[in-house]
Amino acid sequence: MARRVTLVDVARHAGVSRTTASYAITGKGRVSTATRERVQASIETLGYVYNEGAASLRRKSRTIGVIVPNIDRPFFGEVLFGVESTFTASGYMSLMVSTRDRLDQQARLLRMLREHQVAALAIIPATGSNHDLVDSIRSWDVPTVFLSRYVPGSTEPYVGSDEVRGGYLAADHLVRAHQCRSITYLGGPERGVARIDRLEGVHQALAESGSAVNLVDLTSESTVEAGLRAGHELARGGLPDGIICHNDTIAMGVARALFDAGHAGATRIIGYDDIATAQASVPSLTSVSTSGRLLGETAARALLAAISGAEPAVQSHLAEPRLIVRESCGHPVGGDAWTS
Repeated sequence: MARRVTLVDVARHAGVSRTTASYAITGKGRVSTATRERVQASIETLGYVYNEGAASLRRKSRTIGVIVPNIDRPFFGEVLFGVESTFTASGYMSLMVSTRDRLDQQARLLRMLREHQVAALAIIPATGSNHDLVDSIRSWDVPTVFLSRYVPGSTEPYVGSDEVRGGYLAADHLVRAHQCRSITYLGGPERGVARIDRLEGVHQALAESGSAVNLVDLTSESTVEAGLRAGHELARGGLPDGIICHNDTIAMGVARALFDAGHAGATRIIGYDDIATAQASVPSLTSVSTSGRLLGETAARALLAAISGAEPAVQSHLAEPRLIVRESCGHPVGGDAWTS
């Protein structure tokens, strides 16, 4: 069975944005005669049928779907806070669901949100998501933003942090500020796009340093428990000069394990995301700040602008990460953290 032609297909064929194509069909907004005729020609060529009923339901809906991998991860909680507070302030309700980072659950939840006729969708895709997910969302034809994670090779609107830059900042600090010659990158799923990008940044920093640095790459779950296990294993097998953890919760587990083993302060530890508890941990945690709450707010505003027609389409945004240096990288106890 042939795939149903969507408004996104028409827009691409006509060389315009999705919103402009919608305006050309409905007669709303400022659309030139030439553009309107080009859209109409694409409609006829592709055989597109405008579903007025579904469009009307979406216009009336004040609910926006939000899909996340895990609701128990602190970083995702900060992102969700930014998303939900921004939607609420604009009179929209967030319908939040968790995939548990499973592709089958993600597919089921997408169908459920589609049946609810949500006005828009913000999604942090499950690990391993590919163009099947992108095609499914395109066939739905609803304003969508990918948040914090993207699908490799996709051109869909994306709001997230520059993960390559984040990995670079962490590795560069360990090599230049602490002369680390052995570094372990710990945690995250092997196929995770964030992990792949961060490691690219790590390799860039090591190459630029000109120093001979031994890099060990270890995958693990992104939990405190995984950090505890890894920390105990590292303590038994010989500690590297520096450890870059895939997130702050792993880093806190590692720090605790090393403390228990009598190796507190024996290595430099850098976490990722700079969650609220990073500065309160003991030692306070050096971390790459990705401003999760701000990312959520930015993604929500991008969707609201597309829904209202203030922007012709959902706008992408790539945020610059910052390295917040604290005690786990040798910053004096009680001293103010500094940023690089």
